[in-house]
Amino acid sequence: MRYALIGLAMSAGPAVAQDTQLHIFAGCTGRISAQMEHAWLMNDARAEELADLRLTFVGILEAIMPADQARDTLNHRIEVKRAHSAMLTTASFGTDPRRAKIAQRTARIKLDACRDLLLDS
Repeated sequence: MRYALIGLAMSAGPAVAQDTQLHIFAGCTGRISAQMEHAWLMNDARAEELADLRLTFVGILEAIMPADQARDTLNHRIEVKRAHSAMLTTASFGTDPRRAKIAQRTARIKLDACRDLLLDS
């Protein structure tokens, strides 16, 4: 079982920290979903690993999400997924090599930041 390490400043107050956690994990869930789907598209062997990682983040997100924030959380998750997917499309199929390289690097950095939230990563 994976456990989350959340390094958030509690001085902002519990409600703000909860919203920040929710925002971070919703974004990561969307980002990992996009990465997983891209791996499927590209026949990447890491697709299964990404599917497992996605399930971990879905579980964390469901555990911390207040029921009254489900709609906003899903909206954020979808927006991040769409943005990450566009970045991966640019990285893999873009015609400008410089932009493709930047997109690839940015996608990797953002995904690594999500992985870093887990203790066993």
